[in-house]
Amino acid sequence: MNDQISPDVALQAAKVAVDAIWDKKGFEVVLLRVKEVVQYTDYIVIASASSDRHAMAIADNVEFFLHKELKQKPIGSEGRQTGRWVLLDYSDFVVHVFHRPVRDYYEIERLYADATRIELNEPAWVQETSPDAMQETAIDYSEMLWNAPADPEDADHDDGDVTATWDDEDEDPVAKSADAPLTDS
Repeated sequence: MNDQISPDVALQAAKVAVDAIWDKKGFEVVLLRVKEVVQYTDYIVIASASSDRHAMAIADNVEFFLHKELKQKPIGSEGRQTGRWVLLDYSDFVVHVFHRPVRDYYEIERLYADATRIELNEPAWVQETSPDAMQETAIDYSEMLWNAPADPEDADHDDGDVTATWDDEDEDPVAKSADAPLTDS
């Protein structure tokens, strides 16, 4: 079991957990000082993952980083069977890794609304690759698809093919052939 450590060391350890989360491309990472709000821990780290497996990989990486850099092991963990919400308890800080839809459902940050949010220096890729950022910058193909002609022959494109054209004054060759009498040959 981890002995109680100083608040500075607890904060440093929580930041190592944050780095481990980012190392595995976790996103929407939040670090909260909850010492004044709850009695069981000083800091809470909350992160999102894109899938259940991603959440488990992030949790494994947090354990690896904290053991490697600070020789700390969690005193408890939950949720590894499904990976939808993995909790790692290090006594002085707790790490929650959520599959994003589960995080959205539980809105865990609301439980700690009175906690102090610790500012994090996110790597540049975090802003560029978060699901929200990707959704905002995604190309909307729906207009192009809905307005596309059903028949590819009607598409306006220049693929180098030579096609027959006629002026407005010319007769429509299709209409002309439709009006022509059928003959037996």
